[in-house]
Amino acid sequence: MANGIDIDDLREPVISEAGRKVLAERAAIPIPFSMDGILKFAEGELDVPLYRGEFFLERLESFMLEGSRACQLSDAGKGFLTATMANLVIQRSRFEHLFQQHPEIEDVELYAPIVLAGIPRSGTTNLSNIMASDSRLNSLTFWEGYRPVPAQDVLTGKVEDDSRDLYWKKGLADMTAVAPLFQNMIDIPYDGATEETTLMHMAGMPVGHQNHVYTPDWNHWFWKEMDPAVLYSFLRKAIQALQWLRGINKRWILKSPHHLAFLPSVDRFFPGAKYVITHRDPASSMVSNMYMIAYIFRETQDRPNVDGAFGVATGMGQGMIGGLVRDIDSLNPADVEHIYFHEYMADPMGMLKRVYQRAELEWTEQAEGELKAYIDSHQRGRHGGKLMYHPERDFNRTRNEIRAPYNYYLEKFPDIRIEESHG
Repeated sequence: MANGIDIDDLREPVISEAGRKVLAERAAIPIPFSMDGILKFAEGELDVPLYRGEFFLERLESFMLEGSRACQLSDAGKGFLTATMANLVIQRSRFEHLFQQHPEIEDVELYAPIVLAGIPRSGTTNLSNIMASDSRLNSLTFWEGYRPVPAQDVLTGKVEDDSRDLYWKKGLADMTAVAPLFQNMIDIPYDGATEETTLMHMAGMPVGHQNHVYTPDWNHWFWKEMDPAVLYSFLRKAIQALQWLRGINKRWILKSPHHLAFLPSVDRFFPGAKYVITHRDPASSMVSNMYMIAYIFRETQDRPNVDGAFGVATGMGQGMIGGLVRDIDSLNPADVEHIYFHEYMADPMGMLKRVYQRAELEWTEQAEGELKAYIDSHQRGRHGGKLMYHPERDFNRTRNEIRAPYNYYLEKFPDIRIEESHG
């Protein structure tokens, strides 16, 4: 394929000069690689009391320290993790202060959220971004997911300039410098719609950073032992807070593949939700995800643990697919729409109409125009050529071997189309 892009540097990354500059800046971050150092830094940055929840801090510390043990973290990787954890402490502290000052937030109604959940690389990101263009709906933006609560001076009106978006704007530019092909893997405009995983981080569960470090014990705990009520009770309050801060009562789109593993808890904490479950050949899902993780590992490791990336991806697959097959029948079938990847790629507008019908959301001319405008301005391939995957070469596994553990998923959902190659 003339415009195909072969990622042939997973184990020994080739970093551009701009990327090396970013890594040097991260390596120089003056936060000690310890929870005490992180807390001291965060407290110095805060304009509200420091939150010291034992579970919250222990889970962050456990993730960080295991990542250091299981991966040979670079100095840039250590700087990235400490800065990330410090930001999570700051944001959770601001959330807790907001909840204390405004207990009425818990009374905010979240009317029938539309929950998008599907295995990685099955279309949920594209679907959520398209639906987020419907001006009648609320969604979490990327920059907001990283800094959801304004500083006190902004909240009280002493300062008009709310520059929270600059944090992720720089973060996105830095990521693109270090890992430029990431934008070919997933569309991440700084002000586009994102997953609630960034809010999950503030519950002490930095699951999005499984893409940065290999933490097998922590990952096992998250998928198999974690009490999802802790996660989803916080997530509900966080979404209520965002709606309260916006002052706009709109219906929410919620999206994360992680929801598949915890559907009963999603249904408990977001009553009345409508569900859109996206499906794809698990071989294509896993191959795409393991390449993405292995590629992103260059942000934290000079010699990325590619086998660890495979472990992260398969752990996700087992947790998500296992939870979906186990719990899907606990949901009211009238509240669930199943979307298959091959159908979505062939007729995205037709699938969107099905989603709207299931969600009991009126399909209007204005909505159709907004959706089409997004689709027209975000064509596939606009970031360059198509990525080419060689799992036999890079992971020593064939597509059939990668698919085999998920036969029970294919049996449960026989309409999934097997893909002979990554499409």
